[in-house]
Amino acid sequence: MPEYNYSLPKYYSSKAIAAFFIALIGCNLLFAHRMLPFMWMIFATIEAVCFFYFTQTLSNRWIRFSEKKFVHKLFYTALILKVIWVIFAYYFYISMSGVPFEFSAADSHGYASQGEEFAQLLKDGNFATFFAHPGMDASDTGFPIWLSLINIIFGNSLLIPRLIHAVLSAWTCVLLYRLATNNFGEAAGRLSGIMCMLLPNFFFYVGIHMKESFMIFLVVSYAYNADQLIRNTRFVWKSIALALLGGIVLFFFRTALGVVAIFSLFTALVFTKGRKMKKWGKRVIIALWVGFAIGALASSRVIDEIEILYEYGGSNQQAGMQLRATEEGGNPYAKYGSMVIFAPLILTLPFPSFIEALAEQQNQMMFSGGYFVRNVYSFFVILALVLLIKRHEWREHLFIITFFASYLLIIAKSSFAVSERFHLPAVPFLLVMAAYGITQAGKKERKYYVPYLVFIVLVVIGWNWFKLAGRGIS
Repeated sequence: MPEYNYSLPKYYSSKAIAAFFIALIGCNLLFAHRMLPFMWMIFATIEAVCFFYFTQTLSNRWIRFSEKKFVHKLFYTALILKVIWVIFAYYFYISMSGVPFEFSAADSHGYASQGEEFAQLLKDGNFATFFAHPGMDASDTGFPIWLSLINIIFGNSLLIPRLIHAVLSAWTCVLLYRLATNNFGEAAGRLSGIMCMLLPNFFFYVGIHMKESFMIFLVVSYAYNADQLIRNTRFVWKSIALALLGGIVLFFFRTALGVVAIFSLFTALVFTKGRKMKKWGKRVIIALWVGFAIGALASSRVIDEIEILYEYGGSNQQAGMQLRATEEGGNPYAKYGSMVIFAPLILTLPFPSFIEALAEQQNQMMFSGGYFVRNVYSFFVILALVLLIKRHEWREHLFIITFFASYLLIIAKSSFAVSERFHLPAVPFLLVMAAYGITQAGKKERKYYVPYLVFIVLVVIGWNWFKLAGRGIS
């Protein structure tokens, strides 16, 4: 496959930064009566500008490094940045709200208390209650169990788990680099790792008491092991065991994620085209074996959740959007949201809040620059998909494509289609695709970039109008 770029060209980064300022300033001029608070403007600017500027400069500078030196630089730079953010966020939230939790925190408080409770149950040897906690679905048990283990080892602390997640988040960058390199080559791999290191929204979740950072680490670890299994010409029991275990673990963090993980592995084992795993019989046997193991090991509670997910997904979305339309502070226009609207935009959603539509949405305003980053790099994701289809190479990367496509389609069919948090498990794969798209963007593809940015700016302005108009404050 030809590679036109070994790093992010300045052409793309500079125009992305310009588009960000046009969108930010445009929204605040058009809707001056609901202007984004200055502090959140600073946060948004740092997020967007630093992502594009340092992706361009570091990818250009680090491409010269040996693989060993690159991995060393990537891991330790990511670790330093994440640790700094964890400590800053801890005291920033205390100064802003009096507690070391994000604004309008709900689940974070629940996870913190559950982690302490589960730790005490383990210390008391009360395993029956531990594994049959009342009112808790299977997909909610993974993170409290993880926190309870940290609490047992290090004692009750809000800061220690976040610092551990900073380490795991830094290692996620390395794993993603290796996954992308195995699929698309060294240049795409290094771009993937650097973008993962700099992505603003990954910083947000490292600095709070939520499961997303750990879950992303598990997803990328699973994907790396599954990709190794798919590409191996021989049965390697270690790879099979690691992939199987990784898929099972994901069920206990988000049911849809576990379903997608196993479905993607089945699909890739059976249909991947290329020199690896050519024999259909072997693929089918492995797929059936993994499916049997999952069916045997998954609890009845997990199976019930899967059935609910697929039986009631459509009605859940309708009910969820109706709730968003009628709840206090909600947007009445939300009731019109449906898969027909969300699916075509799912690679690009969600859009940033560049105005103060609702004072309680401080988290969304604080990381609005990160949302805009997603809107822009989705151009390269779309480009990568188009090129892989045109070149008939998509079956060689079927695992990655199946994973993010099926997961995002499930999200598009749910009431969480515009909730950034629920998109996160697919984001590492989108970064891999975006990195590949960047390396393949030649002169022919470049001409579509500016029109795409114009479209994004207009949609962002329209989205912010929608958020105000739906609440009668436009």
